[in-house]
Amino acid sequence: MRLWVQVFSSRDRNPNFHQALEQHLRSVVEPGAEIEVHGTKKGGLGEQFRFFQAIDMPDIIENVLKCKHATDANGDKRYDAFVSLNSTDPALVEAREILDIPVLGFLETTALMACMMGKNFSLITPNPKFALSFEQKLKLYGLTERLTSIEAMNIHDLTDYRQGFIDPAAHQRIMTEFDQAARRAIAKGAEVLIPCGSHAVLQARRGLREIDGALIVDGLAMLMKMAETMVKLQKIMGTVVSRKMLYQMPGAEVLAKARQDYGIEL
Repeated sequence: MRLWVQVFSSRDRNPNFHQALEQHLRSVVEPGAEIEVHGTKKGGLGEQFRFFQAIDMPDIIENVLKCKHATDANGDKRYDAFVSLNSTDPALVEAREILDIPVLGFLETTALMACMMGKNFSLITPNPKFALSFEQKLKLYGLTERLTSIEAMNIHDLTDYRQGFIDPAAHQRIMTEFDQAARRAIAKGAEVLIPCGSHAVLQARRGLREIDGALIVDGLAMLMKMAETMVKLQKIMGTVVSRKMLYQMPGAEVLAKARQDYGIEL
């Protein structure tokens, strides 16, 4: 089993994050599962701003196409699932429209799983600006009735997270910010806490599983295990996504026009 893992962050600009992420993901997947983490060319500057998301989105779309067309030495599909670790699930619908392998997003998966772990959940986000994106996505998913709150940390410059992987003082600041946000969520009644953003890696490596009785989920591990499960389900069921409406694939005529007008092979 080979999983394509997509993040916004640029490997060249944020190597410590990529190294820590890959190490953690490989520690939780089943034996024999292969993980390839792919970033963007410039990403990770400030994805709470839609402007920067828009700049980096073409890289993700390009990687979706690379994933679709990649084959192994035998000519078989190289990847068994496309997994987006970007916590706002960018291009999730777009990827499901054209990929015939399971496509999973961080926020959708962790929120659905959190609903099985408690009656409600809260998200811990880097900053208040970021909270807007999460709120809109959860409304789209129909999960706002299970949402207790979205608590923001005070990390307005996302590049500050880079120091958290190499500087103990910066790491402690992030953990303190998280704990304070978590306790605000718990005071409002949250039973499950989902760290969203780059600090999810730091939190997972920290190993703290609960605060004041509220469960802190490792969304990264959760996403990997669900990806493995969806790959197995596809082998049993034949498909794991409805092509009725939302994830309907383009027909032959549209594909031909895409080849002619856009110069892309879908």
